[in-house]
Amino acid sequence: MLIEPNVAVGKVRVGMTTQQVVSALGEPARRIANALEYPALGLAVIPGQDGLIKAVMCGDVTGLNGPFVAAFTGRTKEGIGMKSTRADVMKAYGEPEKSEKFRLGLESLTYPALGLTFTLEDGKVHHMIVRLGGAQESERTIGVEPAAGK
Repeated sequence: MLIEPNVAVGKVRVGMTTQQVVSALGEPARRIANALEYPALGLAVIPGQDGLIKAVMCGDVTGLNGPFVAAFTGRTKEGIGMKSTRADVMKAYGEPEKSEKFRLGLESLTYPALGLTFTLEDGKVHHMIVRLGGAQESERTIGVEPAAGK
């Protein structure tokens, strides 16, 4: 299963609706809130408020030994997937825009332009968030000032 950041994870592609995902992957094993969970594939699909798929959660949030880690076989064209090392990720994508370290040897590496977030345990990937539809834009504000001379 090929992971194409901002574009697709296997058959799940940018612009798809929940129903189109069900048509492509079959009925999910579970629906949690509005998320579709596919344990056999090691992923969950998350739609946005507009009904279009916004992200695919790959692997397992519980850690390296979680069942979704073994089930998810997807890889990026650079070869990054479950159990890739921190060094592999850095070699493929460079320094992350955001990096956070947590207790118990957990770390998060975020690449907003790629739409990728990796969670690592003891230096190995066990969870990936693949955002679909482009980099997340920051909020925009517009300033309004009175016209000169008024």
